[in-house]
Amino acid sequence: MSLRTSLKNLIRRDPAAGLRERAADLQARIPAPRPLATEPSPAPVHAEQVAQAGLTDDALAGGGIDHRDGTISYADATGKVSRRPVAHWLSFNALQMHTRVQAEMARRRILETPHLSAKAHAEWEERIRRELRSDAVHALTFRSDRVFGAAQAIRTGAEPATQALREQSDAELMALAPLWEAAVDLYQQRMDEESAVCEAASGQDWPGAAPADAGPEWRAWFQKKEEWRERTGVAAAEEASGEAGIALHEIEIQIADLSAASLAGLKLKARVAQRSDDIGVTWPDGLGEGLTRDLLAFTETQARRPAPAAPNLVSMLDLASATLDELQSLHDLADRVGSAAYAFVWTGRCKKRGLNGDFNVAGELMQWLGDALTDVETAATDEARRRPPTNRTDRETRLKILAVPIVQNGDPDETEAFARELLAHVQAERLGR
Repeated sequence: MSLRTSLKNLIRRDPAAGLRERAADLQARIPAPRPLATEPSPAPVHAEQVAQAGLTDDALAGGGIDHRDGTISYADATGKVSRRPVAHWLSFNALQMHTRVQAEMARRRILETPHLSAKAHAEWEERIRRELRSDAVHALTFRSDRVFGAAQAIRTGAEPATQALREQSDAELMALAPLWEAAVDLYQQRMDEESAVCEAASGQDWPGAAPADAGPEWRAWFQKKEEWRERTGVAAAEEASGEAGIALHEIEIQIADLSAASLAGLKLKARVAQRSDDIGVTWPDGLGEGLTRDLLAFTETQARRPAPAAPNLVSMLDLASATLDELQSLHDLADRVGSAAYAFVWTGRCKKRGLNGDFNVAGELMQWLGDALTDVETAATDEARRRPPTNRTDRETRLKILAVPIVQNGDPDETEAFARELLAHVQAERLGR
């Protein structure tokens, strides 16, 4: 191209187009402006956090969000939301419960107890503590380690459980019996369905045996096998039977942890053990130890129930029909014979041979006789204390029966009351009554 032609083209060029190109090039070289600083958005309130949890976390009824990783987000007493371990959340809720229980007790104490007597107030206190579970909440809040240790000792057998606790545990155990039956039936049904699905799928394009190596051929075979499992329903059947087995195992773990205090409870535990043996699996953890402990406790309880009750001399006597003179004679004889029985206990004929000094059969008899007559003596004294004297003779007899026990007891109030009664007797004597 000649110089003349180039000049003509430059002259004919649109000047606006050149400006647009230069403006675009300049704009491309200018850095983009930084965004203006904004105020930080306020932290979401606890309710918003619960709403944001969605399907990924669980919103707990106790005011927390379970993140399923051992931590829970919850709002403390000041409203601050923190994500803490589960144990911290439990302690916080226990303290909240304790505070509310104490506040409720204080409110009801003001409304309900201003005019109660000391005895009625004590009964009210016991009732309200039972209704509000205040002792249990206090123990959970301030003695959780001790409560846990005590529960573990009872569960593991290190500390024997009371019969009441064993019966309560047995009731919980029997409540699991229908659930266990249903779980066993469901698991067997799922296993039968899995067997039927696998049998029907065996001829539907099974990819064959796995290659020997782990190279591309094995990966291709594995992919075909997984596709075959999904297509034929084998994977779904195996998943269903696995879930049923897990649910059944969880119920059996609960059964193993509970104590049996009845034949029905022992039978349920034995059936769980028998089922494990039938399918060739180990017993649930703790089932064997718990079953042995339950059998020993059950047989001991049953042995105490055929066992004949020891005779009770007090129940053989009609003290209400006896006169005060008869009560005094009974009181004095029981004192003398009982003292003699106790004295015989320490003689050689009541001891076993050897150096241990244990009682033989005669010694055990004398010991029991002394204790039984002491009970008779106490019963005669109590009956005389309840009798209002109607004449001079009864008044003297009653004072003689009560004198020694009251002096030996050493209770200032009883001694003062007895002194007033004795003074009244002296005044009556002077008046010839």
